[in-house]
This record gives sequence, C-alpha cells and structure tokens, in this order.
Amino acid sequence: MSSNRIIFRIVCSFMAFFITILTTSPLAMLALSANSQKTVAIEKEESEPVSVEPPVNAISSKPQQPPLPSATVLNENINNLIIDPTLPLYDKFTVAQRNQKNLICRLPKADYYYGQKTVYLTFDDGPDPENTPVILDILKKLQIKATFFVVGTQIKDNPQILKRIFQEGHAIGNHSYNHIYRDLYRSVDSYVAQLHKNDELIMNILGVRPRITRAPGGTVGSFTKEYWDALAEQGYVDIGWNIASGDASSANAITLVANVAKQLENEALWSHSIVLMHDGSGHDETVKALPQIIKLYKDRGFEFRLVNVQTPPAW
Repeated sequence: MSSNRIIFRIVCSFMAFFITILTTSPLAMLALSANSQKTVAIEKEESEPVSVEPPVNAISSKPQQPPLPSATVLNENINNLIIDPTLPLYDKFTVAQRNQKNLICRLPKADYYYGQKTVYLTFDDGPDPENTPVILDILKKLQIKATFFVVGTQIKDNPQILKRIFQEGHAIGNHSYNHIYRDLYRSVDSYVAQLHKNDELIMNILGVRPRITRAPGGTVGSFTKEYWDALAEQGYVDIGWNIASGDASSANAITLVANVAKQLENEALWSHSIVLMHDGSGHDETVKALPQIIKLYKDRGFEFRLVNVQTPPAW
C-alpha cells in the first residue's frame, strides 16, 4: 500500500469520527443552533430600514401655532356648554366652517356673573408694537388678566404680539378687520364680513378664534335690530363698557385715573365694572395710568376678571 493511500484512509477516518461526535452530542448541536440563530438575527437587524425624521420645515408649511393656554374651547357640540367664568372663550371653528359642517353657531343663553366687586380691564385697537408689550409687562408684574379687542390690520403687522397676549392667558376679542366706520357700518353684511375676515386671521395665527366682539365706536347710533339679530344668529356676543377712561382724548395719565375714580363712585357698576382703555398707537398716557388704575381697584377690594360670554351687559 502506498503512502498516499495510507494518508487518505487516516483523513477519512478522522472525518467520520468528527461527524459522529457532532450528531450524537446535544451540547454540540445546541451551540451550533444558537450560533446560527444569532447570525440570522444580526442579518435581520442590519436589513431593517432606519427611520429618519424630516426637517421641521418640511413637515408643514402652515404657521406654527402657540400652545393653548387655560381656556374654554368650543367643539362640535355646544348645546351642553359649561363655561368657566374665569377663563376666556374661543372656538375651534369659524362661522363658515360651522355652516359647512351643519354645526350650531348660536350660543345658548348665558348665566351672567355678577360679583360684589368685579372689574374687567379692556383694551381696544391693538396689538401695537410700542404700547401693547409694555401693558403686558405691567399686567404680568401685577398678576392681572385683561381683555384685548384686536383689529385685523394691526394683527397682520404684529402677529407675535397677538401670540403673546394669547399665551399669557389674556382674553382676545374681535374688534373688526380695519376699524373704518364708513366700511363697517354700510350694512349688516359689511359689518359681519369684517368680523369673519378678522376671525380667519386670528384662527390662522392661534388655531382658535374669539366669540366676543366689540363694535368700534360702540353700538349706540350704529347698530339696528338687524345687527343684533345677525350677531346672535352667528354666535357673537358684543361687549360694551360702562367706565370710560377718556383716553380717546388727549388727556394725561393723572386725568385718566381721575376719570375712572369719579365713575367708580356709582355703586351700581361695582358688580360688573367694564373699563374701556386703548393700547393702540398714541396712547402712551394709558400705559402710564394703568398701574394707578389697577391700584384704584385693588385698594377697593375688586376682583379682576376676563371678559367672556358670562360677562353681564354693560348697562
């Protein structure tokens, strides 16, 4: 027998022996199986796609809306509406959206809140880039909430200030789109159209829109029964005032405080004192008078509230 055949037989014998050991040993088979499963698992993990978050700007082109502060927000069903009189009221739908969805616009009859001594500080014609931020600083420092009746043309120029009013928990009301009387009071349709346009603007920035409104110049001499009927049908609540600071004139801060103090002598207004002020351009004296007006009410033990649909009629 040649040496090559001897080597061949030795190799074959060794291989036969190794195969026999593998097939008869459970531990060896277990190790082999575990190693195989591990390899498959690794291959599976490596083959799974990796999820990559898109850039923030690529998610949506819609303006980023601020988080909703504490507020009552109307949804689809408003028949069983429960309103917290301490919070502002907003709607997640415009009038047009409610009509498209066959949702109710008209609000149920409100239970008015009459306190022993209650005051509502209100500001018209903003947001203004100079006066409104200072007023907000004063209110924040003194821990007072107020109500801002905003104008659409001002909102377009100052959307960040509107957001700040909203985020700091003040109430927002609709004060028309352009505040121009000859446009507003041509007809009921003209007036309502301006409310709708301003609603759309506010909704686009905040994600909600107000239900409270204030007629520029007030309703006396401008509203007829048709105006009131249209507002009620569409779920708007107009808010007047019963204490005028007089800041629509050129009066200085001392005079403004004296005006408020004089009218406050009427005790019939203590249960719902609604103070008219302005934060629009040219009202620096209002800013100066505000801390003293707040002190005037605090010293007399008044509670400060936001305007909502439970705020009583001014008169």
